[in-house]
Amino acid sequence: MKESDASNLYVLAVEDDPIYSASLELTLEDLGYNHYDVVDTAAAALKLFKERQPDILLADIDINGPMNGIEIVEIISAIRKIPVVYITAFTDTITFNTAKQTRPSAYIVKPYHATNLQAAIELALQQRQNEEEQKAAIGKQNDVFLISDVLFIKYNSKLYKICIADILYIEVDEKYCYVTTAAKRFAVNKRLKNLMDQLPVNNFIQIHRSCLIKIDAIDEVNLEDSILKINGKELPIGKTYKDAFLAKLNLL
Repeated sequence: MKESDASNLYVLAVEDDPIYSASLELTLEDLGYNHYDVVDTAAAALKLFKERQPDILLADIDINGPMNGIEIVEIISAIRKIPVVYITAFTDTITFNTAKQTRPSAYIVKPYHATNLQAAIELALQQRQNEEEQKAAIGKQNDVFLISDVLFIKYNSKLYKICIADILYIEVDEKYCYVTTAAKRFAVNKRLKNLMDQLPVNNFIQIHRSCLIKIDAIDEVNLEDSILKINGKELPIGKTYKDAFLAKLNLL
């Protein structure tokens, strides 16, 4: 990344350790990132996120306040998706797998070297640029139409028919939504919320910020691990969606 590119970016960081916080500020300055803020709580990070629209988020996991770094990433990502780099002392599998569910661009373990941080930031931003370019290309080829109980997905010059009853779940990745049936998986260039608006509300429920399921397609629910299974696929139940999901199943 050129120095001029870095100087135009705004980096938001959440770090509660005073030593690492000071070190991070110096590192960002040395790397040419002139616009940044380093805060120590999720509340402060959320406030700046809404006010300043950062280009990338650097998140420690163990931070001050009632929320940890993973939880604030979930909240921020639900508002607007931006590249996320975790910077943490946690190396255990449970924490890593939990963080991985938020789809970060990188996971850096303390202590870290400035070159590692720079590489992570550059790759995260490059990945986001590539994804935006791919979305633009897909948008020219793909659309969705609802007619009665059937979705028609337009790709190039063809329309593919999907019966609403055949949809098992819809997942979101960094590029687009995947509409999954028992037989096929279709890429759709629409936001999950827009697809939800086209589907019968009584038949589907959101279980995660990036996942919508058909209720009668559920094969198994593991309440202890907050995971359900559909057609052999394990899908996580997000904390903020769990109560509504259980209420829908009349399990509260």
